Amino acid sequence: MLTICGHAALAVETNKLSPATSLQSRYSQLATDSPFQSYSSSRLRELLSDQQNTSEAKAAKGTSADKKSGEKSPADFKRKVDSREVGRPRIAKDAESELSALEKMVFEDEILAQKDLRIPYQPKELQQFGYNYFRPSEAGFAPLTDVPVSDDYVIGPGDRVVVNLWGSIEGTYDLEVNRSGDIVIPTVGNVRVWGVPYGQLPELIMNRLSQDYKDFNLNITMGKLRIMKVFVVGEVQAPGDYNLSSLATVINALSAAGGPRKTGSLRNIVIRRGGKVIDTVDLYDFFLKGDKSRDIRLLPGDTIFVPVIGRVAGIAGNVKRPAIYELRDEKNLKELMALAEGVLPTGFLQRVQLSRIDAHQQKVVTDFNLDPKSTAAALASTMEGIPIKDMDIVRIFNIDTKLRNHVRLEGHVLRPGDVAFKQGMRISDLVKKEELLAEYFDGSAQVTRLFPPDDRPGVFFVDLTKALDGDPANNVELKEFDRVKVFSRREMKEIPMVVINGEVQNPGEYQLFAGMTVRDLVLVAGNLKESAFTANAEVSRLDKTGETVASRTIAINLEKALQGDPAENLVLAPFDHLTIRTIPNWTEEKDRFVSLKGEFVFPGNYPIYRGERLSAVIERAGGFTAKAYLKGARFTRESLREIQQVRMDEEIGRAEREILKKQAELASTASSKEEIEANRAALEGLKRQLDLLKNRRAEGRLITRIMPLERLKGGRFDLEMKGGDTLTIPADPAAVNIIGQVYNPSSIIFTLDEDVNYYLEQVGGPTQEADEGGMYVVKADGTVVSKKQSSGIFSTGFLSRDVESGDTIVVPQQYEKTAWMRNIKDIATILGQIALTAGVIVAAGL
Repeated sequence: MLTICGHAALAVETNKLSPATSLQSRYSQLATDSPFQSYSSSRLRELLSDQQNTSEAKAAKGTSADKKSGEKSPADFKRKVDSREVGRPRIAKDAESELSALEKMVFEDEILAQKDLRIPYQPKELQQFGYNYFRPSEAGFAPLTDVPVSDDYVIGPGDRVVVNLWGSIEGTYDLEVNRSGDIVIPTVGNVRVWGVPYGQLPELIMNRLSQDYKDFNLNITMGKLRIMKVFVVGEVQAPGDYNLSSLATVINALSAAGGPRKTGSLRNIVIRRGGKVIDTVDLYDFFLKGDKSRDIRLLPGDTIFVPVIGRVAGIAGNVKRPAIYELRDEKNLKELMALAEGVLPTGFLQRVQLSRIDAHQQKVVTDFNLDPKSTAAALASTMEGIPIKDMDIVRIFNIDTKLRNHVRLEGHVLRPGDVAFKQGMRISDLVKKEELLAEYFDGSAQVTRLFPPDDRPGVFFVDLTKALDGDPANNVELKEFDRVKVFSRREMKEIPMVVINGEVQNPGEYQLFAGMTVRDLVLVAGNLKESAFTANAEVSRLDKTGETVASRTIAINLEKALQGDPAENLVLAPFDHLTIRTIPNWTEEKDRFVSLKGEFVFPGNYPIYRGERLSAVIERAGGFTAKAYLKGARFTRESLREIQQVRMDEEIGRAEREILKKQAELASTASSKEEIEANRAALEGLKRQLDLLKNRRAEGRLITRIMPLERLKGGRFDLEMKGGDTLTIPADPAAVNIIGQVYNPSSIIFTLDEDVNYYLEQVGGPTQEADEGGMYVVKADGTVVSKKQSSGIFSTGFLSRDVESGDTIVVPQQYEKTAWMRNIKDIATILGQIALTAGVIVAAGL
């Protein structure tokens, strides 16, 4: 959409400009037959909607701003204007940014023109020139208060004059000019300054003081300047009277009023003083040239009148500043083109189009040929002969931007790109040997050419080597727009590769170069790792015979090959695979570390030799500390952990299946609603336990008995250590844990020689939900003692069994109240087994 730099549209109520209703009807046509409806329809619909909404809002509000004639003081502005826009009246942003009727009409014409054009052209939103200068900003209009006062500034009532004296008389006086035009200097009296230019003020005051004093100096500056009232009326955003600084100019006053409307003139602004026209201002001098010589300083009571906009014409397309311009003295295309700063190099001058409204009846289009080959004087004369009238639109179309007079070099060359085409040039003129990159393919090059009559692309190939040697059959003559592509060998020919696997720093696939040997490939791959087995290695090779291929292996002594022995250091063939093995038991021996944690003199990780015993490692760790609690020792082994994890996963799956089965049977097996809820709660408790256990891994604990070093050494518990083993010796916890169905599950301080019954009594004993027959003790060393391990005397003596520090007494939940509850006891048993495997002690029902 063409951008209008400045004017708002002619909002005069006249049939010359299309109102919203006629725009709506023409928009309907656009929406149905414009090939650019996805772009233009939404934009026009938005513009029309904005125009109608704004018109309705204005009709509802009336014109109160125009009717108000009261004085607008700075205090008034603070009440009515946002704090960021003090000094500028509030102008609705949608009102300032909306397109005027003129802009809408031009934009609509641009879209319609696009539909019918057969040459490249991109329509843009053309705007009226100059009006964006007065667009509201965050800073807003700031009254002039801090600019230097020029010598021709005329002093008047309300100004403040600062007199600084030193010498025989000293003092600084900030004096206001009173209504009589005087300043009153202490000890001197009145001095008339009204109407005196600021540049003459020092001499005037010096002469007056010299009548009473001698041998003194003075300095005169202006303090706060007076406020004056001026009137801004006509086609402005907020007409009215404004209190401005006495330094204000015409542009300052227009800015205070929000600037001219797009229906107002920028080129014929009238300044009235004392009932007479003292000047007219053309803002284009300022906008186009930066010339402010006509931006005169105002005096109190001045009136700025902005009349209705005059003749307008637009220029769109390939000019430096496309816009709708207000015309003053401009009468022809040359003068309009000067406002737009001339044609861009992309402008097509053989067809310049002029759209005009003819005699208030119809729109007509005329094309002109501004021959670009003519002299500047002749071109200027031609444009002078094309008159421009009110509402004319001039369009400068695009040239054909397709790049011409070139051929292109592509592919595996040093500097690909476009090259100027010369008649008679050949392949060898475009492709130079010094421009070819290494590994280029010399067998052929591809030429892409546009063939008549429809410029359909076609491809043919030439032998590049012969072409560069001047062979006429291959060094063909090029045509404009030809594209010549040079290939790399990798693109056109399979690159022989070899592969190295195993114990090298960078195993993988490598390009085979001439004469490459086993030693070369090992070095290219970063050399051997320490784990490499050098007694032998293996080369796998493909033997191709006719249309068949067979693989075979060649055993070599790698150590001799790396020393350069020709019998072992084979010359490699394409696609050979070299495999370098790992030293047997390297990983096992390399990872033979065990970990001693807790109460050792020197805990840590220790390497071990094959067959080394636990007692020997403990000796290397300095033995146990005085705090070591050997009964609580925890020994884990990685191989056991893996076995236990498999079993644990199986049991978890079994428990999940059983829970799902019991959930399905829940409603059919219960006799009442209360029983259903009780059974459901029991299942939910088991399910929560199972979810917790899913996140735990098997511990790999081996139940063993650790004793003082002298007793351990050489005994049945002096285990042979394996890589990954861990022995943890805790300090004495001096506590016993009681969990499950007791009244207060907790830890109790260990008391020597006390039994199970003692500790149960400390926590209130078993609850009514407890399964007393299923109670058991998990000893600190990991062994388990249950009430059901034996019958008879031992069974009845479970409660009298001694408990040791670190033991845990588990009281499980009773599941035998109903037949259905007895069935889920199996699930609780499974969960207990899983928990022990994971190194967790859980009482069912918790």
